[in-house]
Amino acid sequence: MTRFLTAIGNSLRAVLKIFVATALFLIVALVFFQVITRYFTGTATPGLAEISRFLFIWLVFSGSAWLVSRNELVAVDFFSSHLGAVARRWLGVFIDLSTAALMVALLVFSGKLLDVVAIKHAPATGIPYVWVYSALPLFAFLSLIFILERLVITRLGQIPPSNADGN
Repeated sequence: MTRFLTAIGNSLRAVLKIFVATALFLIVALVFFQVITRYFTGTATPGLAEISRFLFIWLVFSGSAWLVSRNELVAVDFFSSHLGAVARRWLGVFIDLSTAALMVALLVFSGKLLDVVAIKHAPATGIPYVWVYSALPLFAFLSLIFILERLVITRLGQIPPSNADGN
């Protein structure tokens, strides 16, 4: 199971890395094009501005999922630096389980958000807002996969079983 989780995690990380780099490049190119066209022609390009905003939303949530997979999204090591190795592992398990609970809540509430925006479309491009806000449940789902991978492979796999029989 650990090989399967590692293969899935590595594949998802590779896809996210490529997507984040591509989205960042497209945002820079679209905004640069908007600046050039506005300077030379004096006309706005609202469709490109809207696409840039939507790409930015996807960039933020995809990048966040990638950082969750690398355990780099939020790092507060004040307590963990004062703990022993086993206590640090259990603290990591607690943090991962807390984050997973947050991601489950985010999945539930993002489903309600998608219901609210189901019939709405962006004014300039006509892109359905469901496509835009689908970044949120995708982020939560991918984060849950990465947390499961970390729990199974690095956290729980390193904690020695307790000696229930006293040996």
